[in-house]
Amino acid sequence: MDSLELNKSKYIVSNIKDILHRKLILAKPLTKDQFKKIVNPPVYEKEKYLIQEQWLYSINIGEWEDVEITIQGSNEKPDAEIIEMAEKIFDELYLHISCALKYLQKFFPNQEIKNYYLSTICFGKIVNFDDYIFSGFSLSFLFEDDTFEYQYKVKFKDNGWPIGFEGGPI
Repeated sequence: MDSLELNKSKYIVSNIKDILHRKLILAKPLTKDQFKKIVNPPVYEKEKYLIQEQWLYSINIGEWEDVEITIQGSNEKPDAEIIEMAEKIFDELYLHISCALKYLQKFFPNQEIKNYYLSTICFGKIVNFDDYIFSGFSLSFLFEDDTFEYQYKVKFKDNGWPIGFEGGPI
C-alpha cells in the first residue's frame, strides 16, 4: 500500500453481518490476577467493564490476511450493542483505516505506509490514556522495516472519531 486514499470496494467485507452474528468464537479470558498485572490500579477498580469475554474471528481485509476481529460480550454471546457498532464501522472501514494511517504518518513521517500491516480490529470498552473508559474500537497495525518492529493501536470512539494511539517496539 503506497497511498492513503483507499478504494472503498477493496475494503468491503461482504459477509460481515454473517460473521458478527454466527461465526464468532469465544476466546479464553484473562483471570482477574492476570488483568491486574497488566493495567494501572485506577483502571482495574473498574474491571467489570474491562474483563469481558472476547469473541473472535479472522478475516482478510484489503491486502491484509488474517486480520483478527474481536468483539466484547458475555460467556453466552457477543454484546448486541457492540455488534451493531461494528456493523456501522465496517460500512466505512476504508475511511477509518485511511484516517488511522494518516494519523500514524503524521507522527512518524519517516515510516513508509507500505510497511504497516493491519493485524487486529477490536470493538468494545476501551481505556484511554487518562483512564477514561468508553465504547469504541481500535485498529492495530504492525510496522516492520529492515531494522525495527513496532505495534501501533489507533483508538476511535464508537462514532468513528479518532482519539489517539498507543504503541511501541515489539
